[in-house]
Amino acid sequence: MNDNTAPGDGESKANDALDISVKVYPVKEPKSNLLAYVSVTLGGCFAVNDIRVMNSEKGPFMAMPSKKGKDGQYHDSCFPTTAAMRKNLNEAVMGEFARVTQKESVRGAIQNGQKEASARPAPEYQKAARRTAGAR
Repeated sequence: MNDNTAPGDGESKANDALDISVKVYPVKEPKSNLLAYVSVTLGGCFAVNDIRVMNSEKGPFMAMPSKKGKDGQYHDSCFPTTAAMRKNLNEAVMGEFARVTQKESVRGAIQNGQKEASARPAPEYQKAARRTAGAR
């Protein structure tokens, strides 16, 4: 921390300037309410793995990595220490999750369309063209 700044002054600036890189790994067959695993790299120098995107009645949310304590409760093993960092991290994770899942749903729709098209019988003009080409 710089001696010329008051405590907290550099903190919000650091959160705003911090590069957050996100990789989302959707769960192919969701079990219970787990939708995806996420890996985040902060500032290109610190990685956090096993962040989860969970589904709830209120919609998807980000859950930080946690472990079960002696008291039987789960406790986050790492977490943002400021509200600004929590907001930035949540926006980055949920934004990338939405982008990836939308891309996959479009890809799935295209693949389903291709399967349906190949399952349909060929139009008569294509059948006639095939017969003519085979007769030569």
